[in-house]
Amino acid sequence: MGIGIMKEERRKTPRVLAEHLVSYLVLDERGETDEMSMARTLDLSEGGILLEMTHPLEKGSQLEIKMVSGDHILEARGLAVYSRYLPDNRWRVGVCFTEITEGDLATIAQEVEERRGMGAGGDA
Repeated sequence: MGIGIMKEERRKTPRVLAEHLVSYLVLDERGETDEMSMARTLDLSEGGILLEMTHPLEKGSQLEIKMVSGDHILEARGLAVYSRYLPDNRWRVGVCFTEITEGDLATIAQEVEERRGMGAGGDA
């Protein structure tokens, strides 16, 4: 019998598949706008989002994010933790939240719970 190797889950919060339109600003070291663009989420958790976009962001890039979820416009700040190239000239960028209001966090938690209940969880 072989020994199974379990992949350790590094996330502190569960994530679910979720597509939302996102506008974001990339902030420079002074906190001023360096770039502005649009992306879409591929998944969502209380800890962050996975974005799909047309260009890479450097690891450590600071973002100011606005995203629509239901009737709410969520605002947060985040940090790009990785950027991966996809074959069709798109990039996946993992973003962890660094600043988010309790109300916006509660909205995300509610969406995550609803989607988990529908079996829409993901581990991409």
